[in-house]
Amino acid sequence: MSHAFALSQTLDRAIDREIQISARFCGPPGSGNGGFAVGLLGDFAGREAEVTLKRPIPLDAPLRVISQQDGVAALVQGEHAIAEARATELEVDIPDPATFQHASAARADYPGYRSHPFPHCFVCGTQRSCDDGLCLFTGPIAEGIVASPWVPRSEFASEAGHIRPEIVGAALDCPGAWAFIDRYGMEGPVVLGKMGYRLERPILARRRYVVMGWALGRERRKRFCGTAVFDDKGALCAVAEAVWIVLG
Repeated sequence: MSHAFALSQTLDRAIDREIQISARFCGPPGSGNGGFAVGLLGDFAGREAEVTLKRPIPLDAPLRVISQQDGVAALVQGEHAIAEARATELEVDIPDPATFQHASAARADYPGYRSHPFPHCFVCGTQRSCDDGLCLFTGPIAEGIVASPWVPRSEFASEAGHIRPEIVGAALDCPGAWAFIDRYGMEGPVVLGKMGYRLERPILARRRYVVMGWALGRERRKRFCGTAVFDDKGALCAVAEAVWIVLG
């Protein structure tokens, strides 16, 4: 029995909720987008959280979120932990933000137009229409730094007009991968392993934003990167640091 599943049976204040992730929010074929799952689960741990993905994320299947008041949460299926979250304090160096115009121009050079391992990805897939996916096509603005414009749609917002955490998590996901692909080349398919993020201020529907990713290094099959969302005046709205795994 996984540690995460045991939490729901041993801690008096555990909250157990049933959820399901639609196939719309896929990353690799048959699996949920990693950043979407990070934002969905991390929201139970707080505005600054670290989420570790342990298995491919099931789609259109019953899942459970088990959370405690001490900033710990788990996404489980049966007795298997899919992901685990905990409150954290993130420290990451952030590059200067690109302007909305600069990011818009960079979008034309998105390397995924030429070759894409997961073309149906909800965030960055070139086979998704932009009224269905996010279409964050990040192009290089410097070595190992990529950017894309983003105008979030109203369907992804709460009643207050704030973009939901799982959509913010998704936006913080794929741009990091394209940053280290820009620096190191396409080394094979990569999947998200861990992400720590911090939400600085609400992201609003129908407003202009810039999403950026930057490479931070590599070690064996691990790739390290940062990502951020800025408003069109350059104010930081969300930031993340992630570890990706090269498959194969």
